[in-house]
Amino acid sequence: MRKKVVFIVLLLASLPGLSFCSATPQVKTEPDVIFITTSHKIVKEMLKLAELKKDDVLYDLGSGDGRIVIAAARDFGARAVGIEIDPDLINESTENARKAGVAERTSFRKEDIFKADIHEATVVTLFLLPGVNEMLRPKLFKELTPGTRVVSHRFDMGDWKPDVSLRGYGSDVYLWFIPAQVDGEWQIAVYREKDPWRQIFRFHQSYQVVQGTDVRKKAVFKDVELYGKEINMVIENNSTGAWSVMELTGQIEGDTMEGTAVVKGSPSAGEYAWKGVRMKKAPSILPGIVR
Repeated sequence: MRKKVVFIVLLLASLPGLSFCSATPQVKTEPDVIFITTSHKIVKEMLKLAELKKDDVLYDLGSGDGRIVIAAARDFGARAVGIEIDPDLINESTENARKAGVAERTSFRKEDIFKADIHEATVVTLFLLPGVNEMLRPKLFKELTPGTRVVSHRFDMGDWKPDVSLRGYGSDVYLWFIPAQVDGEWQIAVYREKDPWRQIFRFHQSYQVVQGTDVRKKAVFKDVELYGKEINMVIENNSTGAWSVMELTGQIEGDTMEGTAVVKGSPSAGEYAWKGVRMKKAPSILPGIVR
């Protein structure tokens, strides 16, 4: 998947609808959003955008008649769960899944979307309202692991900008990767053969947008990109008195990150392993969210 935000015109067959959901943390028995069916073509585009695979677990929050859940199991082989507050729609969804032959890979739960346990999801789909999406945002950050894909049809997440956007005929589909937390101070080591390179960097993070600075001011960040657990950095280094460019790509796991560094423009040019260890953690990227 291309990691930059892109705008692609989709030939969407019809305008979408809105799923049932509960929009407040209190105990609810009635939906706060009316239910209108969503085009099957749009459902397919949502799942394609998420790059859904057989080993994924999809949760559809406000699952309506179950068409996203059923499509995920039938067309992509994934296991899928629908969270819905309307018991009639739960019954309809269950019967639809049986008729589609995917009852064993699907389930539907009568629950408030704000109280449902969604921690096992690798993909979450939404078709709610802007305010509901924003109210859900802290829950998504708290319960989902970095790298989980969140796909919303028509409505975004406020100041959490999407990683990928699809637009066409007044309808939009948005994709986000739950970002790893990299905010804080890190010691980065590039394991060159003769002379390992070590620096201390400070990262400032707002959602997936990251800015890096060299505490000792011997290197300059030209670019930092964060997509879930994947981080890419381009650094100009002057620690040896001669400028060189380092391109670091790697994966983040908690308080460590590591991967491959490509060094250019110096006598030590080449490809090396690198590793980063967090030294000091900064405040969370979202108030009140602690991992």
